[in-house]
Amino acid sequence: MTGTQRVPGIRAPWITGLVLFLLLAVAAGVYMARPRDFSPVPQSVLDARRETTVAASQAVARSLNGGLSSLAEIATVVDESMQQRNKALLIPFRKRIWKALYVVDRSTRAVVAQVGEPAQPAVLGEPMPAEAGMRLAQVGTSNQIVQYTPVGKPSEAKYLLVGHLDPNRLTDLLAVAGPQSAWLLDNNGSVIAGPNNSAPPQGVIAPAAEPGESSAGSRAQRNADRTEVVAWTSLPGKAPANALNWTVVSNQATTDTNAPADDSRRRAITLSIALATLTVFVFLGLYLLVLRPIGRLGRGASPRLGEAGRIAEAQAHVRRTQSEEK
Repeated sequence: MTGTQRVPGIRAPWITGLVLFLLLAVAAGVYMARPRDFSPVPQSVLDARRETTVAASQAVARSLNGGLSSLAEIATVVDESMQQRNKALLIPFRKRIWKALYVVDRSTRAVVAQVGEPAQPAVLGEPMPAEAGMRLAQVGTSNQIVQYTPVGKPSEAKYLLVGHLDPNRLTDLLAVAGPQSAWLLDNNGSVIAGPNNSAPPQGVIAPAAEPGESSAGSRAQRNADRTEVVAWTSLPGKAPANALNWTVVSNQATTDTNAPADDSRRRAITLSIALATLTVFVFLGLYLLVLRPIGRLGRGASPRLGEAGRIAEAQAHVRRTQSEEK
């Protein structure tokens, strides 16, 4: 046996492992430093503002739908009175919630009976509605919510009963979300009802996906030198209120905030450097304590003369030692 036996190389796997772990440390730092949404206000505060805004929108929707239901009940009485006396009976209802209450002929637009403020049949548009509903219309210099319902069977109705509702009546319902910080907006962001001494927050109109779908949300934002929580929700509940694409929004200043800054990027970089440093030290210790001794052992166990040569050299050494002792 005169051939030389080589120990398999282990340096290449060590280098490969070192590079892979360094790349893993860098990847972890990049992942943790990615941009993320951050709110300076606790989630509980955001949820509370959204819940009160939803409660206000539910109250508004119930009021609008309830007003239309009351109008339908009055239309039943009007229909009976017109059949019996050929005259609409409206006098008993003049102190109801509507500023103007009147009966209009659908074909001629002639007003056949009215109480309250002067009738404005032009706000019903063209063509005249055939079914019950409501809309926002400008009457004079102010906005009013116009509610209407057929008198008699919708398919045979010759007349419409119309009521003009003052949007300011909804202000008390909006106060559920804040006495001076809640508004009812149309789908263009114009104020229908709300406090007159302040303006609603911008950019919070609920997206109108499909008629009847409701959406709600809240967020924190800076306004001048204060942090405020803004919430919004579209009118929920049943038709026709939930199909108007109107939105209730509210805002409220808050001092309940989280940490003033998000230092996640700095922490991610620190973690990445720490992982890379730890990787280098671990692989350096592995090299010094394991790989280098193995390498030395391999070199010492592979002499040029092989196993037979080592035996012969040992025997010769023993003979030399014995002859020197004699």
